[in-house]
Amino acid sequence: MSSNIAISAHCVTKSYRLYKRNSDRIRETFHPFRKQYHRPFTALSDVSFSIKKGESIGIIGKNGSGKSTLLQILCGVLQPTSGHVNVTGRISALLELGAGFNPEFTGRENVYLSATIMGLTREYVDNNIDRIFAFADIGEYVDQPVKLYSSGMYVRLAFATAISVDPEILIVDEALAVGDIFFQQKCVAHMKEMQQHATIIFVTHDMHSVTNLCERVILLDGGRIVFDGEPIDGVAKYTKLVHNERYQEKNSAVGEGAVDMTGQDDADSGWLTVSEDDRGGALEIKILKVRVTDLHNMSKETVVQGDKVVVQLMVEASRTIDNLIVGYTVKDRIGNAIFGENTCSSLQEKFSVAQGTALITYIFEWPEVYPEKYTMTFGIGEGTDPFVHKIHCWAHNIVSVAALVPGKGVHGIFNNPITSCEVNSFNSF
Repeated sequence: MSSNIAISAHCVTKSYRLYKRNSDRIRETFHPFRKQYHRPFTALSDVSFSIKKGESIGIIGKNGSGKSTLLQILCGVLQPTSGHVNVTGRISALLELGAGFNPEFTGRENVYLSATIMGLTREYVDNNIDRIFAFADIGEYVDQPVKLYSSGMYVRLAFATAISVDPEILIVDEALAVGDIFFQQKCVAHMKEMQQHATIIFVTHDMHSVTNLCERVILLDGGRIVFDGEPIDGVAKYTKLVHNERYQEKNSAVGEGAVDMTGQDDADSGWLTVSEDDRGGALEIKILKVRVTDLHNMSKETVVQGDKVVVQLMVEASRTIDNLIVGYTVKDRIGNAIFGENTCSSLQEKFSVAQGTALITYIFEWPEVYPEKYTMTFGIGEGTDPFVHKIHCWAHNIVSVAALVPGKGVHGIFNNPITSCEVNSFNSF
């Protein structure tokens, strides 16, 4: 293996035998005709990649895609069924909350225990114990049994211990999601410092952390690598996988009675059927399906500032609707309305729709907002007042998108630019 490569995986496959009951293992072992009682399950299939020293890699994928299995193989906790992994450098791994801690031991005792497992001497820990406790910031609880700790205290101590070894390779699996926001910020700042001299492998469902911390992304789906490249492109592909899964589940729940106005499969074309449960209003005009794309008619799963977002609504009107109003609201993960608009406020022209089915298309520009996932709610009304009008149909929280702000911070829900600045020197008041 090249001296510049920290980790190399070649054709790694990990398979398991799944049994309905424990007794089936014994029955299969001693069956005279070798009858099979298990169901084979492949968690990883023919996975190959290499990671250079000093790279920061994000491994992403849906639940069950094989991420944690891969990390355990890289750390040597599991052995692959076939293939091999080569690792050059001292690994420190945070695979799960408080892994390796003895609940009966105090925090101090567990630090020494974990350090011993990682091959550190007692003298090294003695010289660094104050630094570890300062980073963990759990106060007098360091000398209490960890079984009394909250989950936040667990992860503080576990992370502080893991980074204390100055590892050449740091592997973190979702562990940072438990600490409070101040501790998360401290961890991210420290990991950015470590990027100068260590290889970092980061598994998370937080796409902002991926674009903020990682130089490269590996996307797993069904135990296989389906993408290996730039973080923004990887996040976009991951979000599309999640959306397609949601489309299939949603449309399956609606059933065969849904009207197909596209002549295409909804999941492939990006259309999402709106169920009765997701609609509200007078319903003299109903939203049947929605689709969110870019200007090139490609489904839109990730957005950055300045992107043109194209909204398409397939509707059915029970009568001619004059003074038609269409609009949208974008909400954050806890349901706060962040921004939105309607055609009555934005445009001078008036719109109408005849009885029957129709396609409505409008475009808005995505502003610079905090990087996280947002949902879109779409509405249709009738009237001439942008604030007081008849609401015919609301399609609530139908589509979600991931907002990205690569390489730049957002100072709140959104950034509001400073338009001018002056500096004047003077000697006295």
